Amino acid sequence: MNAPRRLLRVWRLPLLLAALLLALQALGLRDALEYRRAAVLHGQLWRLLTGNLVHLGWVHLLRDLAGLFLIWGLFAPRLRERAWLALILVCTTAVGLGLLAFSPQIAWYVGISGVLFGLFCAGALLEWRQRPLYACALLLGMTAVIIWTLHAGALPGETRDLGGAVVPQAHLYGALGGATFMLFRQGWLRLRATRGAGEGR
Repeated sequence: MNAPRRLLRVWRLPLLLAALLLALQALGLRDALEYRRAAVLHGQLWRLLTGNLVHLGWVHLLRDLAGLFLIWGLFAPRLRERAWLALILVCTTAVGLGLLAFSPQIAWYVGISGVLFGLFCAGALLEWRQRPLYACALLLGMTAVIIWTLHAGALPGETRDLGGAVVPQAHLYGALGGATFMLFRQGWLRLRATRGAGEGR
């Protein structure tokens, strides 16, 4: 496989996701897709997932896309494409269900930033074996940001031109989703290794 094809294969998933987010923004589908607690409780369950895919505006979207590509540049080789896709789905679900179950005060939410925190958390955990100090620094930094925003509000300049407030609870639930995914993945890999060892005897 030549270099351009290999590069395209590595970046295929975030590029497709970015194209989807851009299309949804251009089509103006926020009202139909954003997370709305009242609507979810009245049966519009798709909003648990789709709320992560629409944004307040173009500035909000472009910031999130920058975060997506940064995370992908840092961690993409650590997982196969199918595992990344599964991780994205887990984090998306974690954000929606987390808001519904544990944050009744949040009436609505949009943006993929919660999912990005989940991807970042999982990526940092993937670095743990080979670069534990680096992984620890990433996790501590992420944790500090979440705690700060939960208790003191948005970071300086974070809401500039955003068009709305930051919802740190979504970041927390996304990070927990990423950590949970990694926990189950590690357990699955150990189970497979144990079965393989047993069959080899």
